[in-house]
Amino acid sequence: MAKQTKTSFKGKKKPEGLKELEELEKIIFKKRKKFEKVKKRIKPKKLARKKEKKQLKVREIAEKKFKKKVEKKLVEKIEKPAEKQLSEKVGEKKKVEKLGVEKEKVRESLVEEIMTRNVIKVRPDDNLSYVVQLLSEKNISGLPVVEENKFVGVISESDIIKIIGSKSLLELDTLGLKKLKYIKVSEAMNRKPIAIYEKAKVSKAADLMNKYDISRLPVINESGELVGIVTKKDIIKGISKDFLVKVIKEPEKQLQFVETYLDEILKIVEREGSVSVDEIRKRLEIPESKVEEWGKVLEKHNLIEVYYPPVGKPVFKKKEVKV
Repeated sequence: MAKQTKTSFKGKKKPEGLKELEELEKIIFKKRKKFEKVKKRIKPKKLARKKEKKQLKVREIAEKKFKKKVEKKLVEKIEKPAEKQLSEKVGEKKKVEKLGVEKEKVRESLVEEIMTRNVIKVRPDDNLSYVVQLLSEKNISGLPVVEENKFVGVISESDIIKIIGSKSLLELDTLGLKKLKYIKVSEAMNRKPIAIYEKAKVSKAADLMNKYDISRLPVINESGELVGIVTKKDIIKGISKDFLVKVIKEPEKQLQFVETYLDEILKIVEREGSVSVDEIRKRLEIPESKVEEWGKVLEKHNLIEVYYPPVGKPVFKKKEVKV
């Protein structure tokens, strides 16, 4: 506001109306000054109210956001997991039921289900003459050795041949047999034989037979006691049982039929080393599709290998021995 300049009328008579004008200016000045003071007092209050309204609005927005966040967390922690858990349980139940049916159909036999339980065995104190007699009578190549019902080793033809220095047991004469009476089983037996647990799967037994090039395995329980013996023929029975449960509705009527053909296929492959599907079909007079299907079953249980050449029919090969 521009500063008011007063006109000096000292020693002079003031013009008419000037006095009233001065009075009016004084009043206006006072009023303006008062208004400025009032304005100064009102402005902070107005600003404070405005700020308070803004803060209140911000607080309301924050509260709404927080409320939504809390509700979302509650839904995630309580409602959704409950729904998810329920759906998962239903899904799992269906899955288990489905898998249960499938497992029941294709369950692989255990060694204890197919093994021979009445085992011919010898003790470490028995003599080798008695062992040779048993091997000849039972037409077998080896016997498990048991001490206090614990499986401790195996005695075989090859072990006896090594200790007497002969090429074959057939070459033994009366004198040789007499000598064997004075040699104990403990002196010739294999103390670190390959055995299998009764709860193992049939395919595991086949793996061990192929790996160590043997045709039979002693079966033991968790305590190390001899409970049976399993042979390749027993494995064929176990395979055909699994195969029939999976594919054929009446296994009892077809079991012997499939066992026979699986056994024949395995014998041909082991004898010849390699033979085509077509050749087996001609020899056994069974459909080619069946030969291939049963070959896959034997391969699955690690008894043979199926080779698919670039041209021609599949070939069954003897499983290579892995050392």
